[in-house]
This record gives sequence, C-alpha cells and structure tokens, in this order.
Amino acid sequence: MHPILFDINGFEIHTYGFMGGIAFIVGAGLVLWRGKNLGVPVERTADLIFWLAVLSLLGARLVFVLQNPGVVTSPLEFFDIRGGGLVFYGSFLVGFPLGFLLMHRWEMPAFGIWDAMATAFPLSHGISRLGCYAAGCCYGAPTGTEAGVQFPPGSLAPSGVNLYPVQLYEAGALFLIALLCNAFYRYRRFDGQVMLLYLSLYAVARAVLEVFRGDVERGWFLRDQLGEVLTWSQGMSIVLAAMAIAVFFVAARRATSGTAAQE
Repeated sequence: MHPILFDINGFEIHTYGFMGGIAFIVGAGLVLWRGKNLGVPVERTADLIFWLAVLSLLGARLVFVLQNPGVVTSPLEFFDIRGGGLVFYGSFLVGFPLGFLLMHRWEMPAFGIWDAMATAFPLSHGISRLGCYAAGCCYGAPTGTEAGVQFPPGSLAPSGVNLYPVQLYEAGALFLIALLCNAFYRYRRFDGQVMLLYLSLYAVARAVLEVFRGDVERGWFLRDQLGEVLTWSQGMSIVLAAMAIAVFFVAARRATSGTAAQE
C-alpha cells in the first residue's frame, strides 16, 4: 500500500492516478485494435475514446462530490483525483447515453463498438482498482479474520484497523470478467452480446462485493422505502444492470434483425 508512488522534486506522483493512466492506455489500445477490425477508422475511435473518457470521468467525480459534499471546498479541488474520489456508476450514468449520441452522430456501429469496449472496461477497471488499494479508497469493512489488512496513516482508509482488502477482491473479479468477455468476443451471435455479458457479470460481482465494503458513507439505496438493506452501489447495480440489459437486448436484436433483412 503506497499512496505516493514516487516524488519528483517535491511533486508527488500518486499511485492511484498512475494506475488510472495505465488502465486508460491498456483499455484504449484494446478498443482501438478491435475498432480497426470492425472497419472503423482509428482516428474516429480515438475521438470517441477521448470524449467518453472525459465525460465519464466528470460523471464519476460529480456523483462522488454529490455523495460527499464536504470533500470539495473549491472549484479546483473538483478536478483533483490523484488520491481517489470517483464513483464508477457515475461514469455509467453519463458515459452510456452520451456514448450512444456520439456514435449516432459519427455514424459508428454502436453495438459493435460497445462490444469492443466491453472487452476493455473490466480490464481497465481491474487495473484502476489496484490503484484504489494503494490509495486506500473504496476500502473494506472491519474484520477479525486473517484476511484483513491495515492501511498506513495518510491513506484514505482508516489506519490501524483490520479491513477486508475488497479492492483486491474486485480487481480479481474484474480480471476474470475481462478474461471471459475477451474469450466470448469471437463467439458472439449479435452485436451487443458481449456488453450484455459484461454488465450482467459485473452487476452480480459488485452486489456481492458490497457486503465486504466499509465506506458506507455513500449512503443507502431508497433508504426511506427499503431501510438500510441495499447500499447505494448495490441498488445501482440492480437498476442499471436491468435497464442496460433490457436496452441492449432489445435494441441489439432489432439492429441485427434489420441487417439480416437487408441482406
């Protein structure tokens, strides 16, 4: 656990941000390669990746700030994510609808591109979770078992407390999902099917992993109606997965049927 990777003349390079950069490079490279195989110009795919990265990052940061309003005290601090402060589902809320709009505007094969991204998302996300572990964000609940770890002072997790290394659990789950999605990619029967697989697997994994999470300050899902039954992320896992699966299943099937009819 090393929140600061190294120091260059007083300028600290945070492990969280560094791993985020590595995650972006790996994921972008994979999407560019698959996009080229789909017949999409590399320049157009690169434009899409850039804008989706920016918009998704803003969405992830915005949701975190809304959930933790006291964290940001100035406009500049909103953009300081070197030590953590992103909510994964915030990127979904912003990235998916705007991604569809951009692909429609640029006349790109939307569901084919989403499949390519589904092979990259879990891989990039898994790498970034290693950065979370280094920074101590997204930490686990206290445990009395030998499976727990203690974060040092200065990390985002409580120091001196035995906590589940849930970041590593999630990274392992994401790498497994990435392996499955990439192996399944060549066997997909219609565009959008790999994204369906990714969304389904991640929703289940995230809902289970929330049991081991300890940063419950993000709140509860529909607390007034359900009480403290589902964390915010568990609730979002269920809702977003259901919505995304429905949209991708219906729309991708129609798109495939339409292509077959033209042939």
